[in-house]
Amino acid sequence: MASLLYLFRRTREDLHIVNMNMKRTTVRSERVRRRLAAVLLAALAACGGPATGPAGESGSPAAAAILSPETPVAVTGGQVRGTPSEIDPEIMAFRGVPYAAPPVGGLRWRPPAPVVPWEGVRDAAAAGPICPQHGGADAAQSEDCLTLNVWAPRRAAEPLPVMVWIHGGGYRLGSGSGPTYDGAPLAANGVVLVTFNYRLNVFGFLAHPALSAESGRDASGNYGLMDMVAALEWVRDNASAFGGDPSRVTLFGESAGGGAVMALMLVPHADGLFHRAIAQSTYVHGWDRPLREAARGWAEPAEAQGVRVAAALGASGENALEAMRAAPAAEVLEAAGAGGLFRWTGTIWAPNVDGWMVPDDPIRLYEDGRQHDVPLVAGVNANEGSLFRSRLGIEDAAAFESYVRTDYAGVAEEALALYGVTSADAVDAGVDALIHDLFFAGPVRLQVRAHAQAASPAWLYQFARAPPTPGGARFGAHHAAELAYVFGTLDSAPGGEWTDVDRRLSDAMMAYWTRFAAAGDPNGDGLPAWPAFDPASDQHLVLADAVTTGAALDVDGAALFDRFEARRR
Repeated sequence: MASLLYLFRRTREDLHIVNMNMKRTTVRSERVRRRLAAVLLAALAACGGPATGPAGESGSPAAAAILSPETPVAVTGGQVRGTPSEIDPEIMAFRGVPYAAPPVGGLRWRPPAPVVPWEGVRDAAAAGPICPQHGGADAAQSEDCLTLNVWAPRRAAEPLPVMVWIHGGGYRLGSGSGPTYDGAPLAANGVVLVTFNYRLNVFGFLAHPALSAESGRDASGNYGLMDMVAALEWVRDNASAFGGDPSRVTLFGESAGGGAVMALMLVPHADGLFHRAIAQSTYVHGWDRPLREAARGWAEPAEAQGVRVAAALGASGENALEAMRAAPAAEVLEAAGAGGLFRWTGTIWAPNVDGWMVPDDPIRLYEDGRQHDVPLVAGVNANEGSLFRSRLGIEDAAAFESYVRTDYAGVAEEALALYGVTSADAVDAGVDALIHDLFFAGPVRLQVRAHAQAASPAWLYQFARAPPTPGGARFGAHHAAELAYVFGTLDSAPGGEWTDVDRRLSDAMMAYWTRFAAAGDPNGDGLPAWPAFDPASDQHLVLADAVTTGAALDVDGAALFDRFEARRR
């Protein structure tokens, strides 16, 4: 007991010292306040006070979570044993925890099946394999990849908000276990953080007439989205075991992960599984492709693409599915191809309008206000296109004009006038701006504008800090540049020469994100005011060297996106 009282006094002194340092009061003092509450709870327990226990007639608080390496945690399927985080020993990490059965053999291209129970205590010290993909940074790959990772404070005086991360990668690659997504720094801000893998590319988004027929719903192709729903169901059922509050789940993601957030806002099966949403640099290209009709400019519907992939595998006729499911994963990947970006032809892996997971054209659904009514944060980086300019292989003004006239025929004259690429030295800026507007800023502004019809508010942001990395020097505030700031993992980024400006910005972003997760509003705790989005005032938060506000973010480019999408319909 004496040691607990000593720790209490030291924690109280820490709080006073932190509050004297006004530059970091907001974030640091909040961490200390939470530690103070946990210490008080432990002290009460040591004295026989009402430290834990479910709320009842006496009004006692909900049971506090106490996590340790010595005590397994019971989850769906069995028990798991975590380890202290390498970044912060006060945070426990549980990695490689299954949330569904391995989607192999007869389960390939089927909805995720329930977790297969295991005997004894499962070691959760290491992340599981990443899902099959081209590349993958030398990480182990396997179709047995439907696992998730949890970071949580060792002690929580009350149930904590839960944040569930969806990684990006164009629906083609990536995982939930990269070093940038280490959840310890965010968890230290008083949340339970969950990341997970979901089926990618041909394994996650293959549609085929035979798959639709066997489904019983005349639908196929959205297995990656189904995995996301299954992960959210796992969180609903298991968050409390880690000290999380299953009634305060924030879904957040970036790039394809942001697009997945935007899509899950429309998925009927996700209703009630999350209560706030954050969509960062939303990428939705492909998400409005029909299952089997040629519409909205898609010459090849999703099922037709699947038939082409099956033919490349030599699978046709009555036994097509059997042959496709028996083929080794490497052969399936090779036959399917990696998939493209920023074009309207060729292989594209993304969700599709199957009438079941995605009931209808998603833009129409948003315009009709049919998205889930939850508080929303959405935003874009200042130069989303720069990281991708080389993908298009455009080197002169003639090639730029050809690309615009081919892929954006309905608005070609407007686009050529807006971007003004008349010489080779203007190509890079023009390509950057076109990709930025038509693949990122346009969808982001569509979402917040449509959400202004909902009862729940939305907040819009722009990340405008060029990180002090080789990528920042070359591409500015590029796509994915904000990730290390959001996760507080600056030191994991290679080549970064981080300054106090970067660390203060990271602290502020973690505080906004976790405050939003806790309360459904990013404001508070002394942070600079972030006005809710209102189409009339059109304000947004600018996250740069300093945190300020701005107005009319990317309006011209987003208006071009709106006109292009309207003419496609």
